[in-house]
This record gives sequence, C-alpha cells and structure tokens, in this order.
Amino acid sequence: MALALATIVFMASVQMFVKQSEVMSQQNDLIDMNRETRFALEHLRQDLTSLGSNATPNSTIDPLVCPKPAVDLRVLQLSLDDSYAMDTTLNPFVTPVSIKLFGSLDVKTRWYTTALEGSTVRLLDDGTLPTTQAAWEAIFSADRYIRLGGADGTMMYFPIAATNFAAKTVNVTGTIPRQGDGHVCGFLGMGANYTVDVQNFVRYRIVSDNRPGAPRRADNQPENSLLVRERLGLNGVTIVAQTVLAENAIDLGVFDMLLDLDPAPQTLKIKYMPTPSDVVQTGGGGLLGYQSSSVPEALRSMTVKITVRSSWPDKSLVHRPRAQLFGPLETWKVADDQRGIYATSTLAGRIAMPTMMSRNL
Repeated sequence: MALALATIVFMASVQMFVKQSEVMSQQNDLIDMNRETRFALEHLRQDLTSLGSNATPNSTIDPLVCPKPAVDLRVLQLSLDDSYAMDTTLNPFVTPVSIKLFGSLDVKTRWYTTALEGSTVRLLDDGTLPTTQAAWEAIFSADRYIRLGGADGTMMYFPIAATNFAAKTVNVTGTIPRQGDGHVCGFLGMGANYTVDVQNFVRYRIVSDNRPGAPRRADNQPENSLLVRERLGLNGVTIVAQTVLAENAIDLGVFDMLLDLDPAPQTLKIKYMPTPSDVVQTGGGGLLGYQSSSVPEALRSMTVKITVRSSWPDKSLVHRPRAQLFGPLETWKVADDQRGIYATSTLAGRIAMPTMMSRNL
C-alpha cells in the first residue's frame, strides 16, 4: 500500500511538474514573441518616420530633382509579389506585403563639397567625415547614392562608383553637369558648398528561413519564416545585406493609410485607405505600388502590423483560421498538425510621416 501511494504521489508530482514546465515555456515563448515584434516594429518606425528627410519623395515628378536619375527614386513602395507566405492552404487569407524604402536610412550625416569636377565630388574635411578608411568605405559604398543639394533646393542624385579616403573624394557614375555648358540642370561655379547626403534602398519583407542549420520538413522545405530588413543595391532589387528582425514571422501588413491627394500646400484632400488592397495590387499597381502611377509623396501616415507565431506548438489549442483578408490572425497551423497548433502574437503601431507634409509635389 505504501508503494502504491508513493507511486501515485510521484506520478501526480511528475504531471504537475510537466504542466508547470509547459506553462513556463508558453510564457517564455510569449515574452520572446513580444520582444521580437517590438524590436522589428521599432526598426520600421525609425525608417518610416525619416521618410522625405534629405530625399525626394518621388523623383519622377519632383521639379527640384534635375537631372532625373536613371532609376526612379521613391521614398516608399509596397508590393504583394515578393513576400513569402507558407502553409497558405491551412492558413487562408495571409498575403504579407513587402515595404521598400529610399532615403537617408542608414547614414544620416550631412557633409559639404569644396568642389565638383567631372565625376568627382570633393568633400570638405570639417571634422565630421569618417576618420578611418574602413568607416569611409562602409559609408560611401557602391550600393548607395550621393545626393547633391543646392542652396535653391535643387537636388542631383548619382550612384557611387568609387571612393578615395586619402583625397576625401567620391567618384560617381556619369558626369556631374554644370549649368551654362548647355545644361539646364547642374551646379554653379566650382561646385562648392553643396550639401552631400548618402542614401540607399531598404526593404522589409517575410522570407523563408534558409539559413544554414535552419529546420526543414520531410520534403526539404523550410519549416520557418523570418521578417528581415534588406539593404538593396542601386537598382532597388539586388540584395546587398540582410538582417533578421523577427524569428517565426508569418505576416507583415499595413492598414489605415491617410493620403493627401491634393498637391497644393495650402489645401488638404485627405483620403482614408483602410486596407492594403486599397493602395497596392498584385503586379505593383495602386497608389503606393511600384508602377509609375504610384503617389508615395501623398502618404501622411499608416499603421504597420507584424505577426509572429510561437516556437512550440500547443496541443490544447484549436485552430481558428483567418476568416477574411486582413482579419484577425489568432492561430497558425503547419502541415504536420500532429504536433499541435501554434499561438500567434500581433503588434501594430501607427506611424506618421511628418517630413512628407512639407514636400507636397
């Protein structure tokens, strides 16, 4: 009898310990999910808030951009074509967006020129320039643009071709035009005292987890997906560097956009766009797409939403798939549902673009 009682007590203790361990794991998982979504959302907030600062909202129609760059430069482009969605048959109505940005996103320092000649930009060494060759080359890299700003507000954008730390010069692709030599656009005099900013493309999107050692399914497909921040090349397509912001990310969305569709600075024509389908369609159409008809300069604010799933499944959960496009995403199911259902965590934040208001085009 004593042995039987001891066995019962032992088994009850083991079950209590296992249950407590599961609860602790779920709580730690929830903490990790919240931390990662906050970390990712803060990165997005910093980049989105700076849009329009030192950069043209839309080079195709901005009269201050002259000459026009070979690649259309827009502060924001949304796409439904290049984000990854996994297990869509089990989790319907999940269509993550990708958010491509352009501007002074990685380097926010401003410098000045001493002269412009041919394709060479000579920088004023006023103590704010990078002090080592490694730092210099990291800033003036060949995947970025230089913006030359005049006192009259005009802007010239050129891809960086080469740099010289010792001479404090940056060479650009093409020749920098001078006004008066048959060019309407260009610099005046010797090209001194022009502002210099370094700008580049950045993209946020969901990708499959193909990192070395990442878990894979029986069919060799990636088991997880990630939210990443990618630095893109001069064409806005080539990936130069990729940083993981959130593990197990399953959705990136935008909603509640406000656009000022009247370019006149003295009047407002605010249009409310509640869902992504109001501003972007497959193939890049829409007011915030990547086709020539997009008007990113009209964007004034939007809400960004990031959803991640738990690392471990829970057999006690019942899967409630998303019932409609852009609706609540409460649980996540994978192909091997014997392991259970994954909990999800969603974080959203309203982000305003204050500098965009001063650059009506």
